[in-house]
Amino acid sequence: MSEPTSAEIDEISEWLLANAPASRRLTSNELSLYAMHEPHCGWLVPFELGSVRYDLRVVVPRDFPWGKPRVYCQEYFQFKQFPHIEKDGAFCLFPPSAEHDPYNAIGLIWDTIKEAGRLIAASRDPAFLDDFAEEFASYWEKTAGGKTVVSLLTPGGPSRIVSLWRSTGDYYLADNDQALRNWLNNHNGGRKWDFGFEVATHLVLDRPILPTEYPKSGAMVAGLVQKLAPSAQPLLIAAAEDAEGKFTVSFEGTTKNGPVFFAVEVMPPKQHGNPVGSQVNMIQKGFRPGKVPPYIRLQRQLGGNKVEQHEVLRADPSWVHGRDTPGNDTLFNKRVLLVGTGSLGSEVAQLLSKSGVGSITLIDPEVLEYANVGRHVLGIGEARTYKAKSLAEKLRKNYPHMLVKHFSERWQSLYAKQPEVFRDVDLIVSTIGNWQAEGRLNQLARSDLDLPNVLYGWAEPFSLAGHAVLVGPNGPCFGCGMDQFGRPIWTVFEWDTDTTRKLPDCGASFQPYGPISLASVAMLVAKTAAKALLGGVQFGTETVCWASQADIFEQGGQFSAGFLDRFAAVPEFGGSRVFHLDQRPGCPFCGGK
Repeated sequence: MSEPTSAEIDEISEWLLANAPASRRLTSNELSLYAMHEPHCGWLVPFELGSVRYDLRVVVPRDFPWGKPRVYCQEYFQFKQFPHIEKDGAFCLFPPSAEHDPYNAIGLIWDTIKEAGRLIAASRDPAFLDDFAEEFASYWEKTAGGKTVVSLLTPGGPSRIVSLWRSTGDYYLADNDQALRNWLNNHNGGRKWDFGFEVATHLVLDRPILPTEYPKSGAMVAGLVQKLAPSAQPLLIAAAEDAEGKFTVSFEGTTKNGPVFFAVEVMPPKQHGNPVGSQVNMIQKGFRPGKVPPYIRLQRQLGGNKVEQHEVLRADPSWVHGRDTPGNDTLFNKRVLLVGTGSLGSEVAQLLSKSGVGSITLIDPEVLEYANVGRHVLGIGEARTYKAKSLAEKLRKNYPHMLVKHFSERWQSLYAKQPEVFRDVDLIVSTIGNWQAEGRLNQLARSDLDLPNVLYGWAEPFSLAGHAVLVGPNGPCFGCGMDQFGRPIWTVFEWDTDTTRKLPDCGASFQPYGPISLASVAMLVAKTAAKALLGGVQFGTETVCWASQADIFEQGGQFSAGFLDRFAAVPEFGGSRVFHLDQRPGCPFCGGK
């Protein structure tokens, strides 16, 4: 990457002198103060506001004008003294995602100076400090002895006692022991660990705190709670009275941009006046075991003792699946039964898990063959293992807050033994692709009125088209769209030749398709399932997607007459549509009624 030329720098210098006569180039010694950002050059540009002169140091990096300039005014503005100041003292002028025109270097310099001036003017308003709370995560940081806390806590709840596990590295917080144990076991591949859980206190504040309020002692923690969460003081007092040593306090505050979390560790009182090397319990000192008066214990735990700041990383479902996007909480309370975990089913399971569905049960009796690894979520490491079992283990480890069950057997035998597995869910999704299995499931769905709606998903040859049919206990059924051999009555494409590939085995064949073409079909089925769970799709509908015309012709196919009857105007580059199913007169499953 080339540096800006001397001619370009001279042009900027001349422009600055013309518009800010007192400006000048920074010396090499001055530039050395910003060495960590590899400065190429810079200018001192005076800016006056009222009777105050601010000397702005505009520093450009070696990759300027592709890299943005940085502006400093450290005589007046330093980190945590004012918001929008970075750790090295640079003004935070533009969001990281902001783009600029690299072919207008002078315009970029001018925009940067103007934005710095606007920030200086805004800093004179006392309300400017409120930005510390709105952008809390930019300023709070763990201290030298602080930990990283992985928070599984549900945001928006009341102040409460929560569960804590201290690993050798990080801390973990959850609403209760069971939630924490399930998450940790899933995250560790199902291995049952003997965790030693402790309690911590989670306090909800009226607002996030300012840097001047960051607690440095137990007494400051108590003052903070008294000021911003007075109703929660009994919880803090109880934690201090019960603690024999250090104890953890987690905090939550609300901003217009969502909740923020932070935590502190209140350390035990330091030893004073004791022999070197002696271990004296400073909370107990002067009293017999168990006889420390409560008010004395409280004074010692919430006095001048040290506080360490912890960094909190949210890992709760609402944050992991969409960063508090509306609707995610609803999905997390939904339960899906997925029958068939092959190439399509495994992708659908993974997409639903990523989307935030809280409970998935997988059913599949087959093992993963090497030949199917290239288009399956699982890999070579899981070959010759039961697909349902291995996929469940993968999902539990990747999304440990989920409830994932599996059954490595035919769904028919499972239903005969445990029909409640099929009834106690919100949606059944079938991606089996076998008429004997899916036709029987359709028959069952018409007779067992305790079953939820069923979504059938499948791909046409080469995965160039996909279908997602949602049926309920009445109205059109899955069989209304199939003949007696399980062949779709209408398809998106038709082919002049056989689309299957034969294998050197007795009657064995397979459908040739890859993971890229299959991705759009998996997305269709998963998206329809998620919408159905949220009430956005009514049963008795079919959603169809198809590839571009060029892809179809390349494989020797063409649009079918039945498809063109439904959609006369077919987008050349593919598309998707939703239409209502028609009940077929004489359907052997529903009779067309």
